[in-house]
Parts: sequence; C-alpha cells; structure tokens
Amino acid sequence: MAKTTIFHITYYDYDKSVYIQFLTCNFSCLGCIRRGYLWDHHYGNEGSLLGKSRVELLEVEKLGEILKIVERELGLQRAVLGGGEPTADPLFCKVVEILSGMNLEAVVLTNGYLLDKVVNCIPKGSIVEVSVKSIHPQKFAMYTGRSADDLYRVLRNLMLVASKGLRLITETILIPGFNNAGDIELLAKYIAEHVNVDTPLIIDEYVPVPKTSWRRPTIEELNEARQRAEKHLKNVIVRSSYTMKPKGNVYLVFPKQII
Repeated sequence: MAKTTIFHITYYDYDKSVYIQFLTCNFSCLGCIRRGYLWDHHYGNEGSLLGKSRVELLEVEKLGEILKIVERELGLQRAVLGGGEPTADPLFCKVVEILSGMNLEAVVLTNGYLLDKVVNCIPKGSIVEVSVKSIHPQKFAMYTGRSADDLYRVLRNLMLVASKGLRLITETILIPGFNNAGDIELLAKYIAEHVNVDTPLIIDEYVPVPKTSWRRPTIEELNEARQRAEKHLKNVIVRSSYTMKPKGNVYLVFPKQII
C-alpha cells in the first residue's frame, strides 16, 4: 500500500471537521510552529500524551477508511489539509480525490509554491489558503530557506488559484521586527492590485518557537496591521489568542484512533 506523508489527524466537533496534517515540507521556515509543537497544539494538554510517539505515516487506502468511521460515528463535513506542506505529498491529488468522493468541503493550507502542479486536481469551490511569509524577496528567502525568486512563483500562484474557480484566502504572520504592519500593508496592496480587493487576508499572531528571537505581537500591533491592510482590501481578519477562544472539543483520530 502506498504511504502518504500524513502523520496526524484530529477532529473538531464544533464544525464537524478533521485536520489532516502532513509531516514533510518544501520550506524550512524559521518560525514554523512545528519547531515547537509536532502534534496539533489545539489538542491541548492531552497532546502531551503523544509525547515522543513514533511517527507513523498513513497509507492512502487507510485514509478513506478512517474518515468513513469518523463520518459514521461523529458526523463529518469538512477536511482541512495542513502540515507541513500538503501539496508536497506525491499522493496529494489522491487524498483530494478521497475527500471529493465523500462530498467533504476541502480546505488546503499551503505555502503556495507547488500549487501550479496540483491546482487542477483541487475541486472547484474548495478553499485554498496561501501563506505569504513576506512580500520582500530577501526576507522571504531568509525566513523560508528558499531563494528570493521563489516568492514570485508563490505570488503568481495566487492569481492562478483565483482564476480556477477556487476560493482563495491569503494569510501572513505579524512578526515584530521582521514582518511588521508596514510589510503587511504592502502585501495587502499587492493582493488588491494583482488579484482582487475582495480576496480575504488573514493576519496571524506569531507564536514564538525555539531558536528564534522574535516575540509575540501585542493586540495593538495586530490592530494596526489590520487597519493598514484595510486601506487596500475589503476583508481583513486578525487571528490571535487575544480574541479567539477555543470552540468545542478536539479528538485524536490518528495515530491512535479513539472514537
């Protein structure tokens, strides 16, 4: 049986969704939350029960079986693909096909670099959330471990996704001293001019991880970034621990299925 790079699946009862996480990535982001949390950090203290459990990769044939059990036992409407980088999995299109066959809404969280290779296998109407680490090529290269030119591929893929009938969402992270409110405003201006003023932009709060010196932004800094982005885009959302509270319960589905 062919193995995916899926290593972890959690279930959220408030919206009947699964979060399917892929282990590998084609970027080496300095602020990646995987540097501090291997398992889904929304799983709370119970996530510590996984500890340093051996990582097991899921066979693609088993994914559908697991999701059908979840659907039968708890109800299932939505599947979020994250990671890591889902589009870097050679079996990504097969995974999406399984979701489509179950009539699940698909949400792809991606760095955008490989979207031109897989966009045609993502069903129309799916949500594609592309994270742009920085609008500045040199900052992008420093943060991601890629080349400065790779930023332009990510930006081209924003326009490609929008042209394919997919629901594009853009995302960036407010990192004080690196990706500031002014940088985020420039990104918003680019999106407005090259994609669409109606394209949503999510501004995430940076969560400090080991071996980085950056701090968590304040709520005032997040609000400033939102206000500056709103000069250019109609739909700007701040996603932060200051305002967002946990919803419902989170259950472990894989590697140790408990439902």
